[in-house]
Amino acid sequence: MKNQILLKGLDLSYSKEAKKFKKRMLGNAGSVQLKNINIHLYEGEVLGLLSDAETLFYIKEVLSGTLNPVTGKVKTHGGILSLDVMDHINNPFSLSFFIEELLEEYKSGKQFAETVEMLHNKPVIGNNLKKKMKDLSRKQLAHILLEISALIEVEVIIYTNFHKYLGDLNKFRSVVNMHENSGRGILLLETSLEPIEKIANYFTWVSYGQIRFEGSVEQGVESYNKYLREKSMVKNIEQEALFDLEWKRHVYEDEMYNENFKRLGKQQASILDNINIRKIIVTLVLAFIMVLSALVIFMNISFIGETPTFTEEQQNMGGEVTSERLSYAFVDRDGLEIDGTSLPQYTLLEVTDTDEETYTVSYGNAEAAVKHDEVIYFNPASLYTEDDFMSLLEYASPVIQNNYMFYSNYLNGSREFLEQNITFDVLDENHGSVAGIPITYHFSGDTVFSMEFEGAEKNTITEDLNLSGEVTIFRVDQGFMIYDSVENNWNYLIR
Repeated sequence: MKNQILLKGLDLSYSKEAKKFKKRMLGNAGSVQLKNINIHLYEGEVLGLLSDAETLFYIKEVLSGTLNPVTGKVKTHGGILSLDVMDHINNPFSLSFFIEELLEEYKSGKQFAETVEMLHNKPVIGNNLKKKMKDLSRKQLAHILLEISALIEVEVIIYTNFHKYLGDLNKFRSVVNMHENSGRGILLLETSLEPIEKIANYFTWVSYGQIRFEGSVEQGVESYNKYLREKSMVKNIEQEALFDLEWKRHVYEDEMYNENFKRLGKQQASILDNINIRKIIVTLVLAFIMVLSALVIFMNISFIGETPTFTEEQQNMGGEVTSERLSYAFVDRDGLEIDGTSLPQYTLLEVTDTDEETYTVSYGNAEAAVKHDEVIYFNPASLYTEDDFMSLLEYASPVIQNNYMFYSNYLNGSREFLEQNITFDVLDENHGSVAGIPITYHFSGDTVFSMEFEGAEKNTITEDLNLSGEVTIFRVDQGFMIYDSVENNWNYLIR
């Protein structure tokens, strides 16, 4: 093992966002997944990291750059190949397509063709080339990913829970040893101690999101086995709840308290110790806003009279009245024609006027009157149903669940930049359908304003959330999600 650090994670902490709106307003984080994790992976090192499956998932995502940590940073020297069987169990594409897409990131030209041919000659791959990834067993996926990793030259390779699905420790060890001898850094993320004990040359144990041990494999195994022996002495549910309680509490303590700081007991603590000052300030601010809003509403009713249907700000400037439009509409699933131009679903229109039966909508330089049921009315200021984005994502197609972070990164960005980086099957003034992926981007001028994608097969969202209408608009953390139950598709907008 040499002294070159290939992967460094410094003080990494990650917590889920609180699901309840009230907690988010008060600045409360959700459950803590990682706290002050430090990882150093050296050239020619096999680092075994032991933890539960959920913690390993967040460590993998943060280290590979898919998730941004709340605090801390990741530094890399070279490229990273992250492999996890669970990332591909819902992949709808063929094995042949997946291999070529993956290899394009690491190989080119003659090397690419030679590597593809070598992989096709492997029985576990050659016999399943036309099968969809989701139709392969987890054991097959593990062997396929291991074969691919053996032919990719990259500085850091992360294997997540491979031993669980592979069932062939010797084969796994031979591939890891080959990379180790080539000076690469290998990170084994495992829920089982066995592969770490037999393959790794350095050991880290993460318990309840915190590093509990870091050192030699021999000492780490001894420490972990001692923990298991103590845990085996637990006799009932009450003892289990109290077991390891002090360590569990550490993850929720403020970082300003170290392990040697003794917390005040209830009898020692003053009243102020139990008050969250930030909550008091936020509460006072909210109370002030509510009083101010009530006052504005009262004045509006008393002196102005009936308010218009849509929220508008009007200013009288030298006799001219100007209006800032805040209401919009989307073309519905049947499409719409304005001034001879056919507009596809989810094309954005501005609402300039309304009456009991029609909206006057504007597109480009043309205006038209449309019936209320011909478009999807959308007002960003309306109180739409609030929900968690990740919860709604469960009702999207698997390909979106696995790749949404990459594709949504283009929203609110430049259309020109999107077209430089994405290949389209269909591309016109209003929208572009991504080649090979069921995603359609919608444009407003030079801006990518929304992303349309398919819902999950046999979608149960209507029953699960008791949706009554054909189209439902949800307000989520960073924007809005519009669900069309007839077409079973979504449209995602980021504010």
